[in-house]
Amino acid sequence: MVKERKLSSHKGARPGAPAPEAADSKLVAVADWLRNEKKSGLHTKEAVQYEKRVEYFKGSKLVDTLLGPKYKGKLASDTPVKSRAEAAKLAQELLRLGFFHRSQRVTHAHTRRWELELLNGPFEEDGLYTWVYEGSKTKLYLMCAGMLAAALGLCMIQIWPLWLKIGVWWCSVTFLTTFGILCVVRLVLFVLMWIVGFRGIWLFPNLFDDNQTFAGSFMPIFGKGDPVVVEEDSDEEYWEFQRKLKKKKSDSEKEKSEDEKKPKSKDKVEKKQEPTFQFGLINILLIFGIGAIFCFKLGLFDGDNVPDFVAKRDDLEYYFKTLAPPEQVNDTEKQSKRKKGEAEPDPFAAPKDEEKVRY
Repeated sequence: MVKERKLSSHKGARPGAPAPEAADSKLVAVADWLRNEKKSGLHTKEAVQYEKRVEYFKGSKLVDTLLGPKYKGKLASDTPVKSRAEAAKLAQELLRLGFFHRSQRVTHAHTRRWELELLNGPFEEDGLYTWVYEGSKTKLYLMCAGMLAAALGLCMIQIWPLWLKIGVWWCSVTFLTTFGILCVVRLVLFVLMWIVGFRGIWLFPNLFDDNQTFAGSFMPIFGKGDPVVVEEDSDEEYWEFQRKLKKKKSDSEKEKSEDEKKPKSKDKVEKKQEPTFQFGLINILLIFGIGAIFCFKLGLFDGDNVPDFVAKRDDLEYYFKTLAPPEQVNDTEKQSKRKKGEAEPDPFAAPKDEEKVRY
């Protein structure tokens, strides 16, 4: 029985559970939404389970995701979730249909290495769960096709049109020059801020954050670089979360009771949160636009700076006229006169009169 369970979990399905394809379309839509980390916010971690790389998550995080503000629209109307009990019930249905299965951490003897192992049981918030459902593969197929097309295009760089080669080279020079200068300016400003007394203030604090998109790396303009906190999925994590949640509820109830007891004064003005200036794409256009102008003024876009592996000099002479050699003077008339024996005119001689003098 143990071998059969391990074999079935290795294949990616819970023993005795129906296939996810046979589930209700509403539950499939919920599972697709949960598998998309950007839309749902349910972040997963990777681990090894029966010599296979899998993605797992905590049950409490799944419940928080279903109760979060992102769960709205058609999903909320088809499968409404109003409390933690309803969220746990929906998760139990997904578990029963085999979209994910419950797991537990098993530590190897005399080592700190651990793996996940299949565990049969109902849905609980303090449990670990491994994804079995992979979601829609249309995006994966399109990305694979795009990667193959990009690889073939890079291999055929020699047959690219000349304008495309020069354009890619200019974009590369602009990006590398602008990004290098930006890193230096960012570091100098940080050191100056540190000396003055503003500790931890960065220009574009999310510039090197791997969790951000390309546009998100350039916003906000100024901010404080918070330390990276590594979350650990331990048994105490759930209970710590529950303690913090109860403490927040008790604190909020105390504040409400105190506010009700205190008389409201007209002099107090509610402080509104000032919006942070986050432009994103506008910042990118401004930064790299200024960088392109800077590179143009420095002469980095001149034909002399285009390397030979991008384009040959003979081809560059078509786009950059200054690289072409000067045109040679047509001296066929001089050579014909030399052959006939006529003397070459003296360049320093006085000009001849147009009319001959008659005697």
